[in-house]
Amino acid sequence: MANQMLTEVEKALKNQQGQTATPSITESDAVALPDVIVATASCLGIAIIAAIPGWIFLSGSFALYLGLIVVIMAAGFYVARRSPVSAGLALGYSALLGLMMGAFSHMATAGTNQNIALITQAIIGTVAGAVGMLIVYSTPFGKKAARSTKLFLAVMIGYFIIGIANIFAVMLGVGKGWGFYGVGGIGIVLCLLGVALACWSLLVDIGSAANAIETGAPRSWSWSLGMALASSIVWLYLELLRLLSILNR
Repeated sequence: MANQMLTEVEKALKNQQGQTATPSITESDAVALPDVIVATASCLGIAIIAAIPGWIFLSGSFALYLGLIVVIMAAGFYVARRSPVSAGLALGYSALLGLMMGAFSHMATAGTNQNIALITQAIIGTVAGAVGMLIVYSTPFGKKAARSTKLFLAVMIGYFIIGIANIFAVMLGVGKGWGFYGVGGIGIVLCLLGVALACWSLLVDIGSAANAIETGAPRSWSWSLGMALASSIVWLYLELLRLLSILNR
């Protein structure tokens, strides 16, 4: 879902820049850093709130969880292709992510007797990863990596295929319910790959936001950028939690 959103945001942002690079866009009408921060914080806040019913009601059935993933993927395609999106669409999509985040958090930590500790560690790691990507983006290497969207999407296609195959592996009981991610060293490598891709996704989103601000894109872009950033942050949290949960089993 995140790769599709990144593709559409990048493509639409380039088109929008070509259409709005005129004096008609005043400084007060252009997107600014506070706009992106508020949108990102709002999307994350909604996701965290929605995680509560996700934890309570959606963690007991793999079928419901799988259905939610399908809905999120479909919604991601729809929302991304409507860029720039409205606040309602961005928050609605973030709520769906929150439901998945809550359900996954419950299932990933079930039976470990340290669910709060693992979730706390994942949150700390997510914050550290976000700060780290901001620092990395300030370097020439980070800016170059943030522009490598084609390479990122190519890697994401492979990771997406692995994810689809892993669903069937989970159904067959491979890796004690984790699928390929629960198979010894291979699983750890896949988890680390997921964390790396989530960090890269966040780096690309930071680059998109910085580019939009620098080129004076319309303020209507703030919710698209905030939604993309929040999605990558949630993704990073999920990947870190999966890695921590597997390491602690």
